[in-house]
This record gives sequence, C-alpha cells and structure tokens, in this order.
Amino acid sequence: MKGRFFWVALGLIGVSWVVNSMYAYSKQLDEPIFLDHYIDMVYQDHYYMTFYYLTNKNDTSSIVSMNAGDSRAYPTEQSYGWNGVDRIDNRQTFNHYVLRSVNVEFYNPYGDRLEDSFTEMDVVFSDGRVVTAPIGRIMTHPSTIDTRPLEHTSSGSSSDNTGQNYYRTLEPLTIEAVEYSFQDDLQDDLSIKLHTLKGQLKSKATEAAFSDLMDSEWNDLPGTDLENVIFPFHLKENDRISIHSKLPTTSTKVLNVTIYISGTTESGTDFTTTSGIITQPYLEKQDVAELIEAKTRGDTDE
Repeated sequence: MKGRFFWVALGLIGVSWVVNSMYAYSKQLDEPIFLDHYIDMVYQDHYYMTFYYLTNKNDTSSIVSMNAGDSRAYPTEQSYGWNGVDRIDNRQTFNHYVLRSVNVEFYNPYGDRLEDSFTEMDVVFSDGRVVTAPIGRIMTHPSTIDTRPLEHTSSGSSSDNTGQNYYRTLEPLTIEAVEYSFQDDLQDDLSIKLHTLKGQLKSKATEAAFSDLMDSEWNDLPGTDLENVIFPFHLKENDRISIHSKLPTTSTKVLNVTIYISGTTESGTDFTTTSGIITQPYLEKQDVAELIEAKTRGDTDE
C-alpha cells in the first residue's frame, strides 16, 4: 500500500511539473518588447540614448547593435563588464520577464544630415536574432542658438511624475508660443501648466511664492493649462514664469522631451528658450501585462 501511495504521489508531482512547465512556456515572449520611447535629441557627430525592453527571464542574449536608416547605434563601454563581456542590465524582475536597459551610442555616416525621425529599429542580438522593433519615436535636429532673455532659475521633479521649471525675464519680452516635442503623440498623456508672477529680483515674497509651488499637488498648482493659454502675452523685466508638467503615474513611456518657449524681446530679437522633461520607467505587474497585451494582443496573465 505504501508503495502504491509513493507511485501515485510521484505521478502527481510529475503531472504538476509538466503543467507548470507548459504554463511557463506559454508565457514566453516570441521576441523582446521595447517600451515606447519619445526622445528629442540635438544632433551631433554621435549621441547617446538608453533603451528599455521587456524580455523573458531566461533570455541570456544581449544587444549587439541597433539600426535605423543610415544611423547605427552600438552599446557603449558602460554596457560591458570589467572583462569586456556584454553586461545584461536587468532593471526589474517579474515572474516570467525582466525589464532591461541598454545604453547605446549613435553614429551617422552622413554628417551633413542634421534631422531625422524614426519609429522603429532593427535590433541585432548576440544570439543572432534580428528584431524589427517599434520603439515609439526618436527625433534628432540641429541645435538652436539661445539668446537667453529668459534665465532658468531652478527646476524640480517628484516621484509622481511631476516636474517644474522656473524662469526670470532679463528684459521685457513677449511670449508667443510654448510648445513641446511630440505634442501630437503625447497630448493625451502629458499635462502642462503655465503660471506667471510679477515681481522684482530682490523680492523675498516673489522668491518664496515660487519656492512654495515645489511641494504642491497638481490640482493645487496655480496656472493655466497650456491648451487654454492665450498667446501672445507680455512680461516685464524680472517677471517670473513657471512651467509645470505631469504624466500619469501609470505611464510606461520613456521621455526626453524638449519644451520650447519662443517669442520676441522688446528690442525686436527673436528667441527660443528650451527646457526638458526626462522620465525613466518603473513598471508594476499590471503594467507588464498591459504592455504585452498592447504589443502582442496575447494572453498576459502575469
């Protein structure tokens, strides 16, 4: 009788192992899934980016190169270990998957081409796979000369995906537009408020008023939603302007977005002042499931 129970128990263990193995196999991704990146970069001979992707927990491959049109990207030195071997950078680990990042350096063999935009890349892995991956949208453009009639005085960010940038006017000027890169792509995700404050440079009340905004909840922040701002508007010397940005806390997008503040000084000089919004991903299990569902339309029970 004991022998019979032994074989029954052994059989149940075997069946359980087969079922678990089949379940784990069913959760495997056919290929890595890249998060949506919205990156706006000033073109140089070469420039650097960090990409994030989900892959299977048992995936031992690393990225060898990333190609888009004539642009080529290769892992930087920091993507290798002390012995020169590819380093796998796992940012987060889940039941069946890992979130990885890779730092790459882009090269453009055609130095006279200063603008580019692409939404997918051919990614070559060390195991020989070549994956054409949607990556969001990457833009590169030439640098613009900034005459700086707006002085960037401070900035801040918090864990709830809010950010602030504060400016002081160095001379009277007119703000004619405030825009940001990927505005069409991100208008349903990214909220921006503008707030102006009159005051002299040495006014402690003015400094304190702006400082207090750093810890405010989004709904408590003064200002006008960008889509409701009436342009143009005039600012005097030593007036202040703040630009607040917010992404949903559930956002899984990787951002390096440029905000462009453009206008004309009282002396008639056109200007464009820029600031940035940079976010890095932190995923919850539900985020992983939704990302896989959106990218593969498959079962995602994490």
